[in-house]
Amino acid sequence: MRRRSLLLAGGGLAAGALLSGGWLLPDSVRARLRDAVLLGREEHVGEPLRDLPVIRSENGVLDYDLHVAPARFTVAGRRLHVDAYNGMLPGAMWRIRPGDTVRIGFHNGMRPMGLPLNAAPPMCATRPGENAGGPLECVPAFMGHLKEGETLPQMLLSSNLHTHGMQVSPEDPSDNVFLRIEPGQSHDYEYQIPEDHPAGLHWYHPHFHGSTSHQGWMGLSGPIVVEGDIDEVPEVKAARERVIVINEMWLNEDGEVPMAVVVPTAGKTPFSSIPAVPTSMLFPLNGQYQPDVSIRPGETQRWRVLNASPHRNIWLHVEEHPLHQIGQDGIPFGRTREVPSIMLSSANRAEFIVKGGSPGRYTIYAEAYDQGHPGGDRPRVDLGTLVVEGEPADGKIPVDLVEPPRIPDLAVANRRELKFSGDISGQEGMGVRFFIDDQLFDQDRIDQEVVAGTVEEWRLVNEDVFQHPIHIHVNPFQVIDVQGIPEGDTSWQTSPDIWWDTFRLPPEGEVTIRTFFRPDITGKTVFHCHILPHEDNGMMGTLLISPAEGEARR
Repeated sequence: MRRRSLLLAGGGLAAGALLSGGWLLPDSVRARLRDAVLLGREEHVGEPLRDLPVIRSENGVLDYDLHVAPARFTVAGRRLHVDAYNGMLPGAMWRIRPGDTVRIGFHNGMRPMGLPLNAAPPMCATRPGENAGGPLECVPAFMGHLKEGETLPQMLLSSNLHTHGMQVSPEDPSDNVFLRIEPGQSHDYEYQIPEDHPAGLHWYHPHFHGSTSHQGWMGLSGPIVVEGDIDEVPEVKAARERVIVINEMWLNEDGEVPMAVVVPTAGKTPFSSIPAVPTSMLFPLNGQYQPDVSIRPGETQRWRVLNASPHRNIWLHVEEHPLHQIGQDGIPFGRTREVPSIMLSSANRAEFIVKGGSPGRYTIYAEAYDQGHPGGDRPRVDLGTLVVEGEPADGKIPVDLVEPPRIPDLAVANRRELKFSGDISGQEGMGVRFFIDDQLFDQDRIDQEVVAGTVEEWRLVNEDVFQHPIHIHVNPFQVIDVQGIPEGDTSWQTSPDIWWDTFRLPPEGEVTIRTFFRPDITGKTVFHCHILPHEDNGMMGTLLISPAEGEARR
């Protein structure tokens, strides 16, 4: 069978024109720009938010070739040179249904940028306490752990594919995050979507330990929409759908993600390379810089928003517009919740209804927020503009939605306590290391073993000043207790009936979660901090989901 493949040759003119930050503008945008100049306003007018290309399952099968290779884009007037999925930033949207089979032909065509593949990385530095003129000793890279004889470029260009949030097998040929796919290699994935899979927004991205941050900063990500019951709620069905991917791109002056050792710093840009070069952050929506999102007064739209940032929490606000949330992390609510804003940690997704207010332009932004970084608050970022204009509409906000999943009425089979900590002293190498139960990640070690078909409670204790958004693969969970929320921090959602697959631990606080391990999915997978520099530097553990006694492994 021939797979469909949306590939923009070389990522050149077609991709650049599609994603351009400042040319090929529609006449309506040009007119607003002209008016802004004539009136003396300093107002950013963006391109209309684009819809992402869609790959849809047909007759129960989605069959698609996914190439990751260098491409060039223009965003915010800057020329970018990054690896991309099929020449697109972000990747195409997959739309599937429960019971479908998803077949992905993954092809790693990444190439080094700034260093030849066999180059020795600049990894030598003076140990703390040594004189500047003293002996130099090679120490581990900030991102990941190199094997003997391995160079930094070789590690950063190794990849694989993770379908984040999907309740699918973690074993080959499905969602096996332990695979290492080198440049020039390919791998065929096949995912069987359970018949009872919840409807909602998930996503795909790289998950090779040591390279996740580097590849995430390139914008390697794409949404997965599982269609189902909530799509048939009349008010939801009537609303225009917008799928929005927020990327965080850390770039040097050449528009590339530095292929170098990375260390955390204070300041507006929270990371620096070794050797240090000027860098900055971009936060595009669907590959566009601060686009305009149009809506009519009174019109309702359904927004599905993914925070694909490797590091940044997005405390999402839409100026003067409340958000009517209908789902979190790919699982719908039973009733709509009106909230003034939604916090999206790295990897979180939120689905909500926006209703157009009075005509005008309203900023879509991430509010400044302190997530425990030594530099203090991450600054406010303007992401786009909600443009309310046109003929009034009479959109309706839903109240009752669908019956959400429920944890079976089973006794808690096991209670566990896990400790999360970090070391920023530099004694463990350049920068920091992050630990779970005082151990760095080792894929050959089993850290936690659970039994499929059982309910467990985990107490997650954070001994660190960083907030750590913890993600557990395969099975989502509910949060039944949170301790240590910083005083005055109004960004937390702590209702115990919300389902999550990623939830942040307060600094020096703790969270208790409850989960049901599906009886039909077993295998070895992982749990980890989804601040990807933390994951790459050790904060990940292995999880073995064993079949119940007498049950065969799926």
